[in-house]
Amino acid sequence: MKYILNFVDDLLKNSTPDSPAWNIEQKLENKPPHWNYIDGCMLKAVMDVYYATKDEKYLNFTINFIDFYVNEDGEILGYKEEDYNCDNINEGKVLFDLYKLTGKERYKKAIERLYKQLENHPRIDTGNFWHKQIYPNQVWLDGLYMVQPFYLQYEMFFNDKKNYLDVFKQFKNVYDIMKDSETGLYFHGYDESREMFWAHSTTGLSPNFWTRSIGWFTMALCDTIEVMDDMFFHEYQTLQTYLKEALDAVLKLGMKRQSFSFK
Repeated sequence: MKYILNFVDDLLKNSTPDSPAWNIEQKLENKPPHWNYIDGCMLKAVMDVYYATKDEKYLNFTINFIDFYVNEDGEILGYKEEDYNCDNINEGKVLFDLYKLTGKERYKKAIERLYKQLENHPRIDTGNFWHKQIYPNQVWLDGLYMVQPFYLQYEMFFNDKKNYLDVFKQFKNVYDIMKDSETGLYFHGYDESREMFWAHSTTGLSPNFWTRSIGWFTMALCDTIEVMDDMFFHEYQTLQTYLKEALDAVLKLGMKRQSFSFK
């Protein structure tokens, strides 16, 4: 635990909201400060450290960081709904924590702004969100991580669970369409239109597995299951099954590769 805290503390010490130490992509591309999924991943980790330690400095860091991007009216720096970008939802996950802990309306307003994107977000025919407006008709595994835990939290706390099943169905569609029956692994992308150069002409699937995106998918399952309650027992159990099967497939592949290295 000490090493984890030292690592996080060092990152925070060298970070400001407009120039976070962990966002190497922003630095390399010389991008202006803007709402993005990378910062969202790190801030969720900082909040997890806060819950584990109860040290207010982690909460205060997150508040200071988010308040740089979210003004009193809930407007978000660099965010455009019309981009319909799943990645842009990810940083919104910490808004629920901050709203519950502080009661500041700016966080609730920002949550509503992001949720409005989901209400209008284009979908493939089976119901999943397009990954981005610039990637029409496509579902990518990492999109589930970016969106579904946020989507479910909103349904749980602000919408009387009206669209609870939509969250589950988007996972089920990925399970039905993108899971490889032979290995149990998930293909990274699916193009419903079959127009992308990488899309298989029959299945619409990408030709490869990407370990990072399988990681996104398994964490999407973890974070969504964590928010769920037993009101929908079948859906809760089914997502747990998806998670176990996905992890088993990765472990099986890892064991195969390890055995090859000894030959």
